[in-house]
Amino acid sequence: MFRVEHPDYFWLLALVPVVLVLFVWYWRQRRAALDRFADRELIAFLAPGVNRRLPWTKFGLVALSLPLLVLALANPQWSAQREEVQRRGIDLIVALDISNSMRAEDVKPSRMERARFFTNTLIDELAGNNIGVELFTCTAVLAAPLTTDYAFVKSVVSTAAPYQISAQGTNLAEAITTAEAAFDPESANHRALIIVSDGEDHAGEAAEAAARAHDQGLLVYTVGVGQASGSLMPVQLNNGRSDYIRESGGGPATTSADLTTLKGIAQSGGGAYFALSGDSENLAQALRAQVDRIEKQEFETQEFSTYDSYFYWFLAPAVLLLLLDMGIGQYAAAPRR
Repeated sequence: MFRVEHPDYFWLLALVPVVLVLFVWYWRQRRAALDRFADRELIAFLAPGVNRRLPWTKFGLVALSLPLLVLALANPQWSAQREEVQRRGIDLIVALDISNSMRAEDVKPSRMERARFFTNTLIDELAGNNIGVELFTCTAVLAAPLTTDYAFVKSVVSTAAPYQISAQGTNLAEAITTAEAAFDPESANHRALIIVSDGEDHAGEAAEAAARAHDQGLLVYTVGVGQASGSLMPVQLNNGRSDYIRESGGGPATTSADLTTLKGIAQSGGGAYFALSGDSENLAQALRAQVDRIEKQEFETQEFSTYDSYFYWFLAPAVLLLLLDMGIGQYAAAPRR
């Protein structure tokens, strides 16, 4: 099968007629200036070594090299062989906490920022699996269904913020139940849930929900972000001023990460707990090592074609033409009569 790797470069072919028009304009301006200077026969007598056809020859060499260079940039290719690859992996959902407590800045720059950065790093590390993203507070929403479109999944993560779900509070059991319902029933024992949260839980039923999900073939991992000490939750007001989330009495509210709850969820869910306190890449690799232990399932068969490039068939003559142009001098002796 024939294809062009970079067809966008073909628009450069429009420069060829432009260059031709500019050269003709330049040539006419030059001839007009010489006619104003002296009679053509006199100029031939004063400069007998000038070859009037030489500029056109040099321009022709350059004009011929331009489309060849464009074709070389576009890189025509021909399919060498087709291969079938059976993709294997698991179904995996990352549940990202976007409750107001994630605004806390007890880890820099904030719990939310750290969680988003780590989640995107994790998606890169787990490429090859079907990955989805769930956002949750006291309710949960599957923002990105299971897919291999990792660019889309990462865009969902990058824009995740507390304002996206108006109902606030944190219900980790709801996050587990919603994620469990999003999996294909046939993927039992080939799926995992990774919860990225500060662990604050207003319902207190997360461990039981994780145990029930584990009984149905789901492994639950947790990643804790934040400090156990109390921290304020800054918020940007509509008038541009900065303030803090406040309690009903008017005083600033504080939040404390509940890492013990996250450890209990991971234990009940058959997974493991990780603290988001160090390098995100190392943590993502550690999680990948855990996920790789899960038995893989076979996904769809994908066909790939390998292509041979033939840009050099156009680049070589283009370079030769340009070298020939450079090798021809500006003047050539006219034949004597």
